Amino acid sequence: MKFTFIKKILLFTISSIIFFSCKHDLEKPTWEVNMMSPIAHSEMSIENMISDSTTTLTNEEGLIALIFEMDLMDMSFDSLIKIDAITDEQTHTLDSASFADVVIADTATIGEAINEIPLGTILLPDGSTNSIPAMPGIANGDTINIDASEYFETMTLYRGMLTIELSNGYPTDISNVNLLLINATNQNTIATFSFPLIPSGTVVSDSVSIAGQTIDENLLAVLENMDINASNGPVLIDYSDAIITTVTISDIGITESTAIFPEQQLTENLKEHSFNLGTAQIEEIGIKSGTVTIYILSTLPNGKMIYNIPSLTKNGIAFTSGDMIIPEATSTSLTAFEFDFEGYVLNLTGQDGRLGGDTINTIYTEAYTFIDSTGELVTLNQADSFYSYIHFNLVPEYAKGYLGQDTMEFGNQQEETNMFNNIINGILDLKDATLNLSVDNFIGADVGFLFSEFNTDNTSNNNPPTNAGTDQYGDNIIGKEYTITRAVLSSGEPPMNPTHTKIELDASNMLEILPDIVNYSATFYLNPDGQQSTQDFIYPDYPIKATFDATIPLSFIANNLTFTDTNSVNLNTDSDLEIDELYITIKNGLPLTANIIILMLDAENNVLDTLINSSVITATTNQNNMVTSSSVTNITIENKDYDNVSKLVNISSFTTSSLTEHVNIYSSYKMDISIAAKFRKTIGE
Repeated sequence: MKFTFIKKILLFTISSIIFFSCKHDLEKPTWEVNMMSPIAHSEMSIENMISDSTTTLTNEEGLIALIFEMDLMDMSFDSLIKIDAITDEQTHTLDSASFADVVIADTATIGEAINEIPLGTILLPDGSTNSIPAMPGIANGDTINIDASEYFETMTLYRGMLTIELSNGYPTDISNVNLLLINATNQNTIATFSFPLIPSGTVVSDSVSIAGQTIDENLLAVLENMDINASNGPVLIDYSDAIITTVTISDIGITESTAIFPEQQLTENLKEHSFNLGTAQIEEIGIKSGTVTIYILSTLPNGKMIYNIPSLTKNGIAFTSGDMIIPEATSTSLTAFEFDFEGYVLNLTGQDGRLGGDTINTIYTEAYTFIDSTGELVTLNQADSFYSYIHFNLVPEYAKGYLGQDTMEFGNQQEETNMFNNIINGILDLKDATLNLSVDNFIGADVGFLFSEFNTDNTSNNNPPTNAGTDQYGDNIIGKEYTITRAVLSSGEPPMNPTHTKIELDASNMLEILPDIVNYSATFYLNPDGQQSTQDFIYPDYPIKATFDATIPLSFIANNLTFTDTNSVNLNTDSDLEIDELYITIKNGLPLTANIIILMLDAENNVLDTLINSSVITATTNQNNMVTSSSVTNITIENKDYDNVSKLVNISSFTTSSLTEHVNIYSSYKMDISIAAKFRKTIGE
């Protein structure tokens, strides 16, 4: 009920008639002026008595039905599939680096040996056929220069093998070969070798560990002794025949080295990361947003890393970080590389034939670290390292595969409804009311559900909650399992065609208590019949949703059905203008008797006075209980103090003329309340 007070305009009207054209020295006369003016008008209907959250529907005959909708629950993507972040932390030290074998060869020809013999070239000329005599001690302290400068300047090893290989190309045997390998700079002996006999045309070798040794770029092979044995008869003298000495340093593990390091792969880290998804078997995830961040700290002056996810593709191209060049660390600050995964598709079937070849819930990654060759001498030691920390997260756009057989409980849920908030009392008997429980399945999986509790409650009274009854099939809704078939993918928006299940209830008894609470407990069963031949899917923005809506045709029996409404007003009177009387006219076009109470409140909600407390008779109806004419009730109010009035509270109680026959409420039914005031003004004071 809305009031608008307009008495202020009366002041101007009255003022225009109180001035005179002449003045008198005698006492001014006084008199009272009375005026009538409408000050308020209100139109009441059942529609504007109910909650603002409730809409109405009018049929062709004008019969009003109240419509109320409320969301009950939704099962979000996160409650089904949760993709945890992936982290991977590794530290690679220089001991994992490889250094190519160092291979150095030297050749000593028989011509050079014969040249050392007095008259040797005369006695044993090149190309002749002669017997070679025994020549003991042909080599005594001879040196062979071994230049390793193209590989390193110095190298201290914690691991390594030194191999000497002698290939005898002389036409006769050699024997008693003693060989030393020393550093040229400090003459430190690195290794010694001894070969008692090396037949003509054969190759012999020997290896020793050189772990703990420091090797310079300039090495000397010192041939302390070598005997040439006499030939077995005449042989062809070919001065190009030679003994080839080959020095090989292999299996190199560096403690410290100043070297030209070759480009090489430090590590190959192939991993499968499995997600714990319960019974779900996810094969593919579309990524709405996500990143991989790679933090790296390296003391190597020429380090780089490559990170690949072969199963992560965009437009058919697999993700790769490419070369991540790592600056040499000057502090403990990490270098971060971040890559965006938006729009990618992640295959979770692992890598067939690799690391067990898991086919579900698995992502396969590759991480490679390298030393990139600079072509320059670089000093590295065993403490040099390469640290990486990888953090990989994603927000799915969808998931495909088998979603599993999950069970989700929604227990002891409570939802407020303000449908009847404006009704504070009374008894309501509805002729008909329908409550629809609707479940929309946007998920590509069958879903079973049942209610273990579903009732309405009016918390303002002490009556027990009213339980739901039977559905449209005559089955009790409580404990009955319903099945919702799976949605089907489509090319539209949303990207699927959801399925819809509706359960209809005769809800008259649930609504007649004028509920303010809906209580429910429900259980959802995902894939109740197990895995199907059709691939499951789910989109995070499209969950399973459950709602209920009530349709209430306004055909009822009411007994003292009481509505309340509060409005802010300003009825304060002016010092020069007084309200003498109020005249209230109520035209009742409702097929209901009414008692209307209007209370006047101050700003602190204290009741100052009762403006009216009057009964209003029902409108005139025909034999079909349809209104033919409104009843009229006139009320006169006087001797009221309107100062400090800030609010008017309207309490209207309605009762049908018959308490056994339902009355229809049509959109044309209204109650009209008009308020007029008689104002009194004393002139001349």
